[in-house]
Amino acid sequence: MIIWYTYLSIVTLHRRQQVAREVQKKKKSKNRLLSKFLKVFVLAFIMLTIVVLIGTGVSLLVKNLGKTDPKVGKDAEELKKITTFAVFGLDKDKFRTDVVMLLFFNNETKKIDIVSIPRDTMVTIPDDMYEDIQERRSGVNQTIKINEIPAYYEPEDRNDASVKIIEETLDIDIDYYMTLNLDGFTKIVDIVGPIEVDIPFDMNYSDPFQDLYINLDAGVQYIDGDQAEQLIRYRKGYANGDLGRIETQHKFMKSFIEQLLVVENKMNIVNIAKSVLVYVETDFVTAIDYVNYIDDISAENISIETIPGDTKTIGRSYFIHDEVGTKALFDSIINATLENAETEVEEEVLIDVKTLNISVQNGTYTSGLAAKYKGTLEEGGYTVSEAIDYTEKPVSATRLIVPNDKVGQELAPFFENPSIEVKESLLEEETGVIIILGESDGE
Repeated sequence: MIIWYTYLSIVTLHRRQQVAREVQKKKKSKNRLLSKFLKVFVLAFIMLTIVVLIGTGVSLLVKNLGKTDPKVGKDAEELKKITTFAVFGLDKDKFRTDVVMLLFFNNETKKIDIVSIPRDTMVTIPDDMYEDIQERRSGVNQTIKINEIPAYYEPEDRNDASVKIIEETLDIDIDYYMTLNLDGFTKIVDIVGPIEVDIPFDMNYSDPFQDLYINLDAGVQYIDGDQAEQLIRYRKGYANGDLGRIETQHKFMKSFIEQLLVVENKMNIVNIAKSVLVYVETDFVTAIDYVNYIDDISAENISIETIPGDTKTIGRSYFIHDEVGTKALFDSIINATLENAETEVEEEVLIDVKTLNISVQNGTYTSGLAAKYKGTLEEGGYTVSEAIDYTEKPVSATRLIVPNDKVGQELAPFFENPSIEVKESLLEEETGVIIILGESDGE
């Protein structure tokens, strides 16, 4: 009997040691996977998702090892030329999206294009989805703002619903989604930052119901996660409404990218992802495919834009996207190659803005505004070929329609927070720049 008990004890001890070794082996394997995926996130995202998604990707990958990703075809080892992500930043109540973006990663040029979609963008719920909503609740309009989509769905269906409506509204295919709530955002900023930003004006707001208190002074300063949340969420005081807010978000993102890509933070990405992993939802299960691109990503290789359009009142205030302009923007991103990307850079350097014919168009009801700005630009040495009325009035914020971004940046200081819309075909037309004056520059 003693021999039997001794035998059982030895077997039990051996089994425990074996299990312990297996657990330790799995931990090391997961850590190696985590390390790889953490690198992916520096490549893939800025601000809301730049680092967090990789940890989520690791979690999903470990959970789904041996399973087939339905979004990967037979040639799974060959990456698509363009991978498209929908990025959502949730408000604290999780019924509204505070940030909506599309992120395009070009596997050939290693370029990342981020396109913001204003939260007030008008969308029409597809008929089949609308019928489903009506069965659950009555009195819902089929035309809504894009940030309202989550309010009509259960948490597990919100991301898929948002993706489908964006795809149908903007005629674009989306591969993956990522959602991050604001608690995760503040943690990312605290670990990566502080972030240097130039706050455009004093921002003060108090809303106890949302537990939202904003108190920021204008000027260049370094901000932490809590202050960054205040900056991103502040909505009042912008002459051109949500477009001005998006421009501030873009400037913050650029500063965030520069800070994130410093060597010290690249070394700290493991801790960043571990800290904010709990705040992310994503179906990005193939992130491991992108590891090899990490060393090719730089702040200079990331472009941030907004879909073209204008704010209009149709019962309430909406952002109406320009279908033609949006398609042109997406086409330029999707069809970009390494060769024409290099050509575009050369063209931007060579353009002399003062040789371009400028059309100044008055999009307000202020008489003589186009003539006034014609004179101002001509005093600056620019060539204004015409000063006319714009047919679709009123325009809330001034729009600069230009052949490339550098032209827009040169002309922007003449106006109050103008939006810049790139239309490359203007280089081949008699009129090289179109300026549509908005109420933000009216008298």
